[in-house]
Amino acid sequence: MTLLAIDWGSSSFRAWHLDNNGQVLAQVTTDRGVLTMQGQDFAEYVQQICGSWRPLADKVLMAGMVGSRNGWQEVPYLPCPAAVEDLSKALVNLNSHLHQNLQLVPGLQCTGRDGMKDVMRGEETQIIGALHLTDTPDALLCLPGTHSKWAKAENGAITEFSTFFTGELFAQLTRHSSLAGVCNPHVHHEAAFMLGLEQAGDVRGLLHLLFRPRAAVVTGQLEAEQAGSFLSGLVIGSEILGVSQGLDEPGLLTNGRPLLVVGSEVLNRRYQKALEFYQLPCRTVSGDMAVLTGLHRLATSQ
Repeated sequence: MTLLAIDWGSSSFRAWHLDNNGQVLAQVTTDRGVLTMQGQDFAEYVQQICGSWRPLADKVLMAGMVGSRNGWQEVPYLPCPAAVEDLSKALVNLNSHLHQNLQLVPGLQCTGRDGMKDVMRGEETQIIGALHLTDTPDALLCLPGTHSKWAKAENGAITEFSTFFTGELFAQLTRHSSLAGVCNPHVHHEAAFMLGLEQAGDVRGLLHLLFRPRAAVVTGQLEAEQAGSFLSGLVIGSEILGVSQGLDEPGLLTNGRPLLVVGSEVLNRRYQKALEFYQLPCRTVSGDMAVLTGLHRLATSQ
């Protein structure tokens, strides 16, 4: 079965034309995320970008925020635990002139030990793909991004996960806060990043730490070119320390269960460096490969 696989998130659109074996025949990436559509016809946009592939595909399968209330059609969240078979059975058919076999992947929801809900859309597909690519049914997974996800998989099923506001917080602080004038988010300075990781464990907490980049720059301790990396180390370090302290099984990160980091090359490298700093070995997986593998698995598991 040939597949038009689409990962349509809040800020980007990625599509792949896959052959019967899941090999990539063609691919495209744009910055037209769901939040930029603003009333534009979703089917029209897919036709515009992928029109030459569409007639050749037996199925069109889409994951991500395209299935949210701001997307093409809202798709309900599936409760955890959820394996590839559960997600595949829950694919939602979408009536559209674009294709007679068009489906959306549902997101996932889980309930924390405090009774509060958490949700994901798109990451579930990456997790399914990453577990398959690494032949790992039991793992901890970190998916860094705007909203970082940490998930636990057992016997190939996603059993629980937590969300961290890391990426969005960093973006807002470096664009719209008093740190914007002193933090350059586009330059990576390794020593400053490591300093942030070192200080992230301060018992006074992140709200105290967030002012340090500004104070360090105005007093000459750091250059503005270094402050963005220092801030990055603080927020990523706080995320990792929060995860390691909040796990329900002591030593879960170090008892042999694989830790997979699934994301872009830049974020994978940064999180791997941070995890190694905290003596937490990990393996990295390409986010692109994970999502297209996950989409292919879901499409062929029905």
